[in-house]
Amino acid sequence: MSPDTSMPSSHSDDGPPAVPNAFDIRTTVELSRRGLLDRLGFAGAYATISLLVLPRLEVVGWMSMILVWELVLGPLLERTVIEQPESRGSAIFPVVSLLGSSIYQALALVCLVNGSILGLAIAATWITGSVLNAFIYSSANRWLLMATLLPAVVAMVIGPWLAYGFGWKTVVIPVLIGLSSLASRRFSLDHGALLRQLSGRQTAFVEVERKLSVAIEASGDGLFETDIPAKEFHVSPAWSAMLGYAPGEVKSPMPEWRVFVHPDDVPKVEQDYLAHFRGETPHTASEQRMLCKDGTYKWVLSRSRLVSRTPDGRPWLVVGTTIDISARKALEEQLEAARDAAESANSAKSVFIANMSHEIRTPLNGVIGITGALERTALTSSQREMVGLVQSSGEMLERILSDILDQTKIEAGNFQLQIAPFDLRKEIAATVELMRSNTDEQGLTLDVIYSKKAHGIFLGDAVRLKQIVSNLISNAIKFTSVGGVTVKVKAVDGNTDTQPTLVRIDVADSGIGFDAEVAKRLFGRFVQADGSISRRFGGTGLGLSISKTLTELMGGRITARSQPGAGSVFTLELPLIRSVSIAEGPPPVANEAAQRQEVGESRDRLAKTRILLVEDHPINQRVVQLILEPAGVALITVANGQEAVDIFQPGRFDLILMDMQMPVMDGLAATRAIRAIEKTAGRPATPIAMFTANAMDGDLALAREAGANHHISKPITPGRLLADIDLALSQDPPDQALAASASNSGHP
Repeated sequence: MSPDTSMPSSHSDDGPPAVPNAFDIRTTVELSRRGLLDRLGFAGAYATISLLVLPRLEVVGWMSMILVWELVLGPLLERTVIEQPESRGSAIFPVVSLLGSSIYQALALVCLVNGSILGLAIAATWITGSVLNAFIYSSANRWLLMATLLPAVVAMVIGPWLAYGFGWKTVVIPVLIGLSSLASRRFSLDHGALLRQLSGRQTAFVEVERKLSVAIEASGDGLFETDIPAKEFHVSPAWSAMLGYAPGEVKSPMPEWRVFVHPDDVPKVEQDYLAHFRGETPHTASEQRMLCKDGTYKWVLSRSRLVSRTPDGRPWLVVGTTIDISARKALEEQLEAARDAAESANSAKSVFIANMSHEIRTPLNGVIGITGALERTALTSSQREMVGLVQSSGEMLERILSDILDQTKIEAGNFQLQIAPFDLRKEIAATVELMRSNTDEQGLTLDVIYSKKAHGIFLGDAVRLKQIVSNLISNAIKFTSVGGVTVKVKAVDGNTDTQPTLVRIDVADSGIGFDAEVAKRLFGRFVQADGSISRRFGGTGLGLSISKTLTELMGGRITARSQPGAGSVFTLELPLIRSVSIAEGPPPVANEAAQRQEVGESRDRLAKTRILLVEDHPINQRVVQLILEPAGVALITVANGQEAVDIFQPGRFDLILMDMQMPVMDGLAATRAIRAIEKTAGRPATPIAMFTANAMDGDLALAREAGANHHISKPITPGRLLADIDLALSQDPPDQALAASASNSGHP
């Protein structure tokens, strides 16, 4: 074969490498040296075959020339060419190749001159291979290609002439060898195109690999590959760097990955892999702690996928990435700490509100209870009016306190409405009359107008309705200096008896008003019309927010419309079910006389009832005495839970009114002690009603757990206390009694 071969040149920046586009002497010489043994092998094989047709001396002489050329003369001339300047070397190198190619083609010439069939076959295959070799490796330089092909052309033209003289064989044999060479050229062109295509694909693959490598390096993700049968775990430098290792410090492959995973996380990671191997998940994704070089653990997110299995279906190769999520985990821990702090603060707030509720309700119980007892005495009309105002104001203060508790419940999502029948007109009238003293003081009018159907008994939370209307009227009075406030109540019945009645209450004033922008945010918490409002008129801006929340809880809506300087109109719309239709006549709701009769009947039923009052506050003790003593109740009073336990004997009392917070021993501990005494004696349980200012939802649960049957929330009125005592003596099951007594008290 020809000794002068050419390698493809290295690709340019403009595209993929192509088979020789530029001639490089050093590359060609290097390729020639690497193919030395192949050329000598082919030469030896053809020399051996040629012995069948040629004299031994000619074959040995040709082979000797090949050895001298390849081992001595050729390398010497190549070194000389390489040492020359590039332009001169490019001119000399084709001459050197011409000499070498001539020596190689001497065998083809001798075989053609021999004229035998075997000689022609040897010459044809030798020349064809030489031409193919020349087109593949020497086409980068035209002069090199011509120098390589010229000896072959001379041999296939002169050889037949020397063998046969002038004749048809002299023409046909060169033509056939030439056609075979053309086929070799076609193959070389296809070979070059294939090389260029493969080179382009290789370049594209390398480019994709480079971009992927850059992207992964930029992301900081670590790569890993696990050969499960071989127990080899390969990792990338970025994977090692993520754990604080310098390049080369982590041996790859390593036999085991578990040494880097926190022992507590290993079982979960293994379960993730097993689920993935079973086909339950498209890939694994596990957050785990990895051991760093400094001995600390770092949170990472590891994702991987099984990419191949063994022939028998077992998992083989797993490839994945590891992402550092320690910063995210630290943020999560901060958020959890902040959440815990917020929950702790919220719990502290709830405790504070509960304590505040208890402390305020205790003196408020004295105000409402004593005025209730005073109201039952002989009074003049003006005195009764003043007592009524004091009692109404106390009840309103109680509702304000309940509002604070309501806000806490709303924020916690635990607010519950107390649905019961109520007289719409009576409740609205009571609310308006309560606010009338304020309008009288400011010289304002306060009117209420009812539509024809705006009366009757409805199902709803009357306390919350009065709370909302009171809030709206109070705001109207506060922002009105001239004119007055008008309350319009309208009821629109549904088309059928099952459809609710839409109750609409408009509270209009002639005050300062506000613009449309303020109206959009007026029902937010702590919002006033502007910053000066709070300084001029006072208030926290919380009332409308609570009113809106309560309205929405009742399935209604509240809106406002106004113009600056032209007054405002707040509209409350609630869908309410009529408990008694208008056609059925007067609603079955007790009037004041009936209430007094009911109180009297309760007082008669309680005559000679033995009641133990456990209460530490003197005012509350006196309030209960003023209410129960006229009813003939045999009342015994003690100041703390320990005194109650000491005085208690099974069967001695018909009812125990137990305060919850007391010195020495609280009401819960005293209740548990009394229940233990009864259990030891084998006697039935004495009804115990928690008589307390603790009005939070948790108080009911605590009372139930301690063994109490009922819950009477302070402050109380005479009618409410007598009704609750009747309920406690009815011996209802504890759960029902507690729920009923809480609902009857009208407090949360």
